[in-house]
Amino acid sequence: MIKEWLSVLGVKRHTEELNDDVDTKVNIHTLYKHRWVWYHLILCIQMILTNILLIGILIVLGIKL
Repeated sequence: MIKEWLSVLGVKRHTEELNDDVDTKVNIHTLYKHRWVWYHLILCIQMILTNILLIGILIVLGIKL
């Protein structure tokens, strides 16, 4: 299970041999899509955490003033 996720994320290559019938552009394109989704998911989580911290700072400043 973990090996499959590592290959999807592009950390580890597939152990299967590629046949001549398989188009490598499709595989590279789908790998790019997976990496794009994970990259933007991480950015989204970071932005949410930043917003939470900024709201916390505003609340603390509002209470102290």
